Amino acid sequence: MKGSLVAHPKVFLAAPFGNYVHDDVFLPEKKAEILAYHTRLTELGAAVFSSHMNEEWGAAGLPPEDCMRDDLRALHASDSLCALVGDQPSAGVAFELGYAAAVRRPTVLVTSSFHAQSSMIRGMGTLLELEVVEGDPGSRAVVEKACSVALELGATYRQADRFWESTEVERALKFRAGGGTR
Repeated sequence: MKGSLVAHPKVFLAAPFGNYVHDDVFLPEKKAEILAYHTRLTELGAAVFSSHMNEEWGAAGLPPEDCMRDDLRALHASDSLCALVGDQPSAGVAFELGYAAAVRRPTVLVTSSFHAQSSMIRGMGTLLELEVVEGDPGSRAVVEKACSVALELGATYRQADRFWESTEVERALKFRAGGGTR
């Protein structure tokens, strides 16, 4: 580890969006639930990205290409994903879970029933570090457990030696565009 300072883990907080907006208003109880996770993650020292806050709970009216760009940049830069799935993920959360699997980000899945999830979601643990927190997503105990695990996974990922993701790998192995070595 270089120096004594380790940057705070970056956590991507995924939760349904469109399902929770009715008459152009984000459902207050769902907003409070998502904010509970965001607040606790922040209190624990994480830098948190939430598309809900990025898009001002739907008021920002970002075009789809901006939503996609911002989400993918944040997902790629994250150290872990905390996904509020409930009974079944929304299409957006399912996409974010798939992207997290593709880039091997450790994931915390908050669900009322893991066994009710699709085979694809239940199989994510074969590709990445997956922790499941079952229970009422709005309960204080579930919020605390999920946030603590997301922070722990993020800190571990941030400090891991990921040689193959290093910008130095090309130079270290002397890979060249035309093949071979110098």
